[in-house]
Formats: sequence, structure tokens, C-alpha cells
Amino acid sequence: MAEELTLRGPVIHDFPYPPERRKCPHRALVSLTPAGSCLHLCPMCYARAYPWSRDAPALYINTAEKLAKELEKVEICPPLYISQITDPLQPLPEVRKLTARVVEVAIRFGVPFHIITKSGDGVLWLLRRIPALCEYPRWWLSMTIEAPPEKQKITSPGASPVEERLRAVEKCAKEGIFVVVRTDPAIFGLVHEEDELWILDHARDAGASHIISAMGHFNRVSFARLLEALRAAGFNREAAEVQRNYKPGRAEGFFQSAATIRAPFSLRQKFHRFMRNEAEKRGMTYAACLEMGREWDSPGIPHCEAAPQGRLAKKTSSGKFELLPDCYADCLRHCPNPASPPCGRPELLRQFPYKFATLLPRPSPLLA
Repeated sequence: MAEELTLRGPVIHDFPYPPERRKCPHRALVSLTPAGSCLHLCPMCYARAYPWSRDAPALYINTAEKLAKELEKVEICPPLYISQITDPLQPLPEVRKLTARVVEVAIRFGVPFHIITKSGDGVLWLLRRIPALCEYPRWWLSMTIEAPPEKQKITSPGASPVEERLRAVEKCAKEGIFVVVRTDPAIFGLVHEEDELWILDHARDAGASHIISAMGHFNRVSFARLLEALRAAGFNREAAEVQRNYKPGRAEGFFQSAATIRAPFSLRQKFHRFMRNEAEKRGMTYAACLEMGREWDSPGIPHCEAAPQGRLAKKTSSGKFELLPDCYADCLRHCPNPASPPCGRPELLRQFPYKFATLLPRPSPLLA
């Protein structure tokens, strides 16, 4: 049984990254659980390495209701990112049911959303639970496949087998759902180019449209856990190679601390050049997550997630939301009209993260 907690404060909130370290568009992050409360037990998980994280199963039982109340209030809504710190479809019935309730709220209001998961059976469960998802055009799926099957026992021991994840990708793609496959973190030393090519080939064959990857970043706790998992599985040579490839370095870009453990810039350049070239050769687009700038992404994609439905939404007189044309909530890099933004919120060009009050209705000019 999962501990039932009450979420305090707003459900809808943005990534905390300020402009100088930011690549992510504005999002409405929807927390389902406390940080680290995930049964997948990925050793390198940043959320499990927070000092305040918890391993015991827990969930915020009031998330769906709070989200509905907030959507009643706001006039502007970025795409929902459902559960940014734990898997929303992890094999815990209480969490999956909560995710379904949140999804039902999103559909009722007509807001765009996406789900990142390592749970193939969870995706198939959700499609059975909410058949309307197959017809709902404003959501997309990101399936993480961070290693081929023989190495997944180390990277995500509690998650779905890779073959099951690919079945879920194929099912969604056949239903016309936009599907992204993420290969991050690609832990070089454990995985190599041939492993990434295996993932890319299978992602393409399953119908994925877009690839996101990164070599990953760790703190001391998550890196120690990763090395311990490798050695416990008998991957001593790989553990030594990972240690050679990842070192603490100077603070740069998204990374706030020089204590962050990551691959050197030259190795990341080589990796992302290889990944983009191979993804595009297979007819997919590519984006690097966080650790590299937009110049490493495929040209022409609206944002790093590439989903065309990942747009800012504005409430209509019906109380439901409609997507704004050519407005992808990526206000740092692309606003259709910076002088007069279609959202009516020029503050979103400057607020990183945005304030909840910015999303609320404005007084009519006649009443102001």
C-alpha cells in the first residue's frame, strides 16, 4: 500500500530553471508522488538521490481534484507534464489510477499533456482504462528505452522489459499518437554505439517519430549507486569505463554545480553528432536533452520534444481550452509575435519559471 499524502501549494508549476540554464519550454508540471517514490529503482535516478527523497511508495491523493480546480481558474495553460519526478505508470495500482484521473481531467478541459514512462504495460493499461485516449489529439507519449534488454536489468530493474515498452510504442503509433523514444541517460561505458543503434532501429520499426537523448548527469549519491549496481551485476569492466568517462567538472549550461558528474563536452559533442545523424538517417528527428544547446537538435522541430500538439492553450468561453497556433510555450526562443504575444502574456517572455498568477484571466480593458 502506498502512503496517502496531501499535496500543498499549486499543482500547476513550471520547471525551476532560469533563462541562463534553460532549454525546456514552459510546462505545467503535475506531481503525483514525492520525489523518489518510484518502484522502478533506477540506480542513477536524480530524484531518488535528493536528500529529501523517499523510497517508500506514496502518492498525493488530491492531485486530480486540485488540477481541476486550477484549470477552472486559469486562462492560459502550457502543456501538462504528468509527474516529472517519478514514473506516472509505475507498477503501483494507486499511482496508475491517480494518473488515469489526472488524464481524465486533462481531456475534460481539452488541455495538451504528455507522459514520460518506462512502463509499457502501464501505457497499455491506460489505453484500456481510458479508450478516449486513442482519439484525443492533444497528448503524446515519451517512452524511455535507455539500454538494450540485456543491460536493462541494471538501469531500470523494476520497469517493464524493453520488448514490452516497444510493444506499447507500436500500439500508440498505430493509433496515430505521436511517440517519442528517449534513450537517456545513455551511460557510456555501459552502453556503446551499437547499443544505441539497436534502440534506434527498434524505435523506428515500432513507429517512433522523434528521439531524445543525453549522456546524463549525476551527483555523488546517484553516481555511487550506479557504480554499485554495475559491480553487483558483474559488470566490473563497464563500471571502470563509466568512471573514466564521467567526472566532476566546471559548472556550465543547465548544470548549477561544479560537483555535477558528467561526460566531458568533447565526448558529448561526439555522442550527439552520432545520435542525430543516425536518427535522421532512419527518418526520425532528434533533440539533445538539457546538456547541449538547440543547435544540436534537428532543424525545424518546434521544441525539444518535437510534438506538434505541445502548444500553449487558452480557455474559450465554453470553459474548454484551445491550442494557440504556432505557439509552443518555448518563449525564450520562439514567440509568434513578441510585440503582442497571442497568449496575451508578455510576462511569459521574461518569467522563468512563470508565476501561477500569470496564467489567470485578465480584467476586461473596459473594466480596467
